[in-house]
Amino acid sequence: MNVKEITPGTNGTLVHYVVAALPFTLTTIWIIIAFQSKYIFGEGCSIWKRLGWPYLFVAYAYDVKFRKGKKGRKERDIREEYGMV
Repeated sequence: MNVKEITPGTNGTLVHYVVAALPFTLTTIWIIIAFQSKYIFGEGCSIWKRLGWPYLFVAYAYDVKFRKGKKGRKERDIREEYGMV
């Protein structure tokens, strides 16, 4: 980590480090959760659905919070609809 706050005489700054490290960290987290999501989505789930886990969780949370009571749906029904059984 060659940043001038730690190693004087270098051109990098702490902001450069964060800008470089943050996308790699977030991508790694996204991929690891996608491949470990068989515990969330079940065994028969496709890889495309697993890679879309951020969208599915936001949509699921919105559905449970705001639309749960409509049409007499229960949380279990919503989980089945999103494939999170």
